Amino acid sequence: MLLTKTTEIAIQCLVLLSRMPKGTLITPQPISMTLGSSESYTSKILRTLAKADLLESHRGASGGFSLAREPADITLLEVVEACEGAIIGNHCREFPNPEMVGRTCGFHQAMVQFQEGVKKLLRQWSIEDLATKPLSNPEDAPDCKLRRILDAENTMPRRGPDGILSQPAIETLRK
Repeated sequence: MLLTKTTEIAIQCLVLLSRMPKGTLITPQPISMTLGSSESYTSKILRTLAKADLLESHRGASGGFSLAREPADITLLEVVEACEGAIIGNHCREFPNPEMVGRTCGFHQAMVQFQEGVKKLLRQWSIEDLATKPLSNPEDAPDCKLRRILDAENTMPRRGPDGILSQPAIETLRK
């Protein structure tokens, strides 16, 4: 199973938001600049994550997006399913009774195991896990997308819970 670009950007958005102080609001513009994606595409992804209750959307001039839950409580399975839909196997039909799988051909049995294995793995990883694991050496992984996110977190324009831009954000916008 390969993840779509939408899912990759969604994961990056959530990791970036997880690194901000609780209650910080971020608009799509600085996120898209950090991730190198278009603002409209990033906006669409953020709205998708809000619809899935992974983000909260705050409207108005001092609005933006914030995490809806703690990063440790957001699994990769939730992100993938929010962006790509439910993970279902590539077989003729669903099996409401797990015992029925054993009476099918080997391909269907393998696909059910694959589906369950992917779900189990994605449930084991949270946004917090991704945000707190050590980064790889820049020479070993020069294109690491998480390094780009973590390097940018201190200079991104963002709003505090009161809706006011932080001082570093004001300085960033002046540049």
